[in-house]
This record gives sequence, structure tokens and C-alpha cells, in this order.
Amino acid sequence: MSFSLPANAPLLLAFGDLPDPRKQWNQHYPLIDIIAVVIMGIICAADDFVSAYRWAYHRAEWLQSMGLCLNGVPSHDTLNRVFRLLNPKSFNECFMQWVQTIAATVEGVIAVDGKTLCNSGDKFKQTKPLHIVHAFATENQLLLGQLATNAKSNEITAIPELLKMLTIKGNVITIDAMGCQRDIVKQIREQEGDYVIALKGNQGTLHAEAENFFQQAMDVTPKESGCDFMTTIEKNRGRIEERQIWTCSLDWLPSEQVENWVDLKTLVCIKSIRTHKGKTTQELRYYMSSLAPDAKRLAQIVRAHWGVENKLHWHLDVSFGEDLCKIRTDHAAENFSLVKKMALSLLKADTSEKLGIPNKRKLAGWSPEYLLKILGVK
Repeated sequence: MSFSLPANAPLLLAFGDLPDPRKQWNQHYPLIDIIAVVIMGIICAADDFVSAYRWAYHRAEWLQSMGLCLNGVPSHDTLNRVFRLLNPKSFNECFMQWVQTIAATVEGVIAVDGKTLCNSGDKFKQTKPLHIVHAFATENQLLLGQLATNAKSNEITAIPELLKMLTIKGNVITIDAMGCQRDIVKQIREQEGDYVIALKGNQGTLHAEAENFFQQAMDVTPKESGCDFMTTIEKNRGRIEERQIWTCSLDWLPSEQVENWVDLKTLVCIKSIRTHKGKTTQELRYYMSSLAPDAKRLAQIVRAHWGVENKLHWHLDVSFGEDLCKIRTDHAAENFSLVKKMALSLLKADTSEKLGIPNKRKLAGWSPEYLLKILGVK
């Protein structure tokens, strides 16, 4: 083929201005070759630097016909070393630039949630596993950005920094109870977004008020309680789950409680009743929101939040073996994890083959034509 792959693949083009962390005399392999080998290797079912190198080694002639690896295929040690040195912030900025080219408009729910890379810690060096906070557009099924911390407890400081990177105007930000902080709520509203945030004991007084109100509301009819109410029933693989959703405005709540939270308008209670194999369990969850008390809409938003678990985290562990990956030195784990998410986004975007993610990865490894289609090369 006569065209050059970097000039025709939007994803690789986005990394054209990525700063090279190596000294000039140590740049035998162009940085774009290294990035391309890892990205394409992961798409083609590689889950570490060794397998990415082995894939490229056996596709060297084809890669060179694309204008890549003209100086040879970088070794797995070279791939590892460069990914250890790459600045994660710069790498993420290139990723976000690429996201804007494939999803100029993001609408609906942006779910913010964290995931721990279980094997990225090192007991010998006494380093903790890396925890990465994600911003995931649930309707687009697309990661918008990520930020790493060294512990789940640091999500509170990571979330504001991640939100600063995003354009959230007109979107609804959903966060679990860890993000139920006044400063985070204020920032979301300042960036012209709305919020639906889980409410637990970490906000004791407001949580207690919500718990008390909804317990009383359940003892009377929705009309008597003043709540907007709906119920749903879902049957799946022998499990039956009924969800009862109550939402209320806050005219009954002491003004000082409302004023503590910028533009707080609604409290939400969701009662889940699950029956499986003859056993029934119940769970109550509470949320706070800047949206109007519309039970149907808020139920959909809360449900959409779990897309980050089902459509991102689950695939990373099951389809890409992320929890088993032992890449852990310097910035390698964070950067390699981001490439897996790029690969997942590309694979999910392809609708030409009715295959699951694992089989799409295998097919890309077998068929260079399908790989080019995944990469968006025209």
C-alpha cells in the first residue's frame, strides 16, 4: 500500500506532538513507531510489552509497508522503557485530543469512578497499587479522560483535577459517595454541569435527614408524601429485581442544609428488592441532585452511572486482563492502561463484525485489513 499509516490513522496522528522523553542520541526508533506498536499490538490481543513486540516482529514487513518500523521493530525492553518515561499528563492530553475528533459532542451522563490496578503495586518496593479515576460518557460508551492516584482515598483530590480537564456544560456528572464533597459540587455547577451524587454516612446530617424523610414517605402513598414515584421490574437469568424510586423537593429541609450545597434541588431514594433462588434481599440507596425531582429521569441517570462498571471496568478485566497485568514501574502502568482503553474504544466503535471484544482482537491480529478498519484508516 502506498499511504503512510501515521498520516491516515486519527489515533496515531493525535500523538504526533507527544514530547519524546528520551535523549536525542537515544532515539533510534521514532516515538510514533513505539506508540503504534503498542496500540496496534493491544488491539491485536497483546496484553503486555513482550506480546506487543512479538506481534510486531511477525508483522514487520507489513508495518514497514505502512511507513512504520523502518529502523526495525523496537524490542519489548525499549517499549517498556519508553512507556515508563512518558509523561502521563501529556499522554492523556493526546488521548483527549483524539477523543474530540471521534466524539465532538458528548451528551447525557458522565460517570466518574475509580478502578484499582490490582497487580501494579510492588510488595518488595512497598508501593501501593495504582488507582485510576475515570470520566466515562455512558451514552457514547467512551472514556473522556483519566487521572491516577496512589490510593482510593485520594479520589477526593483527583476528581476536581479530572473535571478541570473536561467540558461538562449541559452534562450530568454522577459520582459515588466518595465524591460527595461541597467543593466538588460547587465546581460542577461552576462548569455548568448538573450532578447526581451518592449520599452515604460521610455526610452524616444530610444523609440522616434523607433517611428519616424517605422512611416516613414509604409508610404513606406517594401523593401524601409529596414525592414523585415510580417502580421498575427487571428479570435476568433467574433473578428478579424490583426498583422503587422516590424523589422529593427540599422545601421541608432546614435552609442551612440546602445552602451548604450549591443548587441542591432534589433528594432521591432507590429501594432495590432482589429475589434469586428463593432468597430475597433489600437495599436502600440515597442520592442528591441539582436536577428537578423527576423519578423517571433520575432513575435512568443512576442506572446509567453503572455503565462505567459494566462497559469499561468489566471489559478491562475480562477482555484485556488488566487485573492480571504486572506492569508496574514508573509511569508504565498508567500509560499502558490508557492504551488499553483506547483499544477498547476503537473495538467497541466497530459495528462491521458481530463479535465480542476478545474475538474482535483476535480478528484484528489475523487480518491487517480489519486492523486498518479499526484504526479508521481510509
